Amino acid sequence: MRAHHSQYGILLKQVKGVGTPIRRGLGKISLLKWSPTRDYFFAAKFDGTFYLWETNTWTSELWSSTSGFVTGAAWDPNGRMILIAFSESLTLGSVHFATKPPSLDAHLLPVDLPELKSLTNSGGIEKIAWDATGERLAVSYKDGNEVYKGLIAIYDVKRATIITPSLVGFIRGPGEDPKPLTFSFHDKYKQGPLLSVVWSTGCCVTYPLLIRSHLLA
Repeated sequence: MRAHHSQYGILLKQVKGVGTPIRRGLGKISLLKWSPTRDYFFAAKFDGTFYLWETNTWTSELWSSTSGFVTGAAWDPNGRMILIAFSESLTLGSVHFATKPPSLDAHLLPVDLPELKSLTNSGGIEKIAWDATGERLAVSYKDGNEVYKGLIAIYDVKRATIITPSLVGFIRGPGEDPKPLTFSFHDKYKQGPLLSVVWSTGCCVTYPLLIRSHLLA
């Protein structure tokens, strides 16, 4: 017990510091995401609004959605755009920053997932994950028809002035009537995108989503 308390005390000293409270726009938060470069901070609320903060002067811009609340958000590797999923839409939004940080000059563009709409009959997206290279996107959705219910859609992503996703296929979990509870990409796996999924059947499965360029390297 003494050793436990001693280690706990050391841990407290390590994280001790001076905090800067943010007093505006962070009530009833549902999701928080730092950009990879730490220049921006994304905060979504249950009412369908979300804030984009720049972390130099901690100023923010308020955005709102007509497609339900934000269910997922993922930054691109360079921290210059963020993909956003909404509870009542199968179309993602991508916020692109027009100039360098700390500017909040940005615009929102739709990112269509046409195959997801035509195949699944779902009404909205539940979760998204974007791998650290920006090349693979995983999307789960609510409900859906009998064939595509409970699956994870995998997309190949091209990034230029706009984001262009192309459907690669679907992942079905093990067991009876599996549903994805949560999933995440391994950020440091050098051979290619590596996705780990926790399924409602009690299994955690890791899927290598290798792409041709990695295999030929």
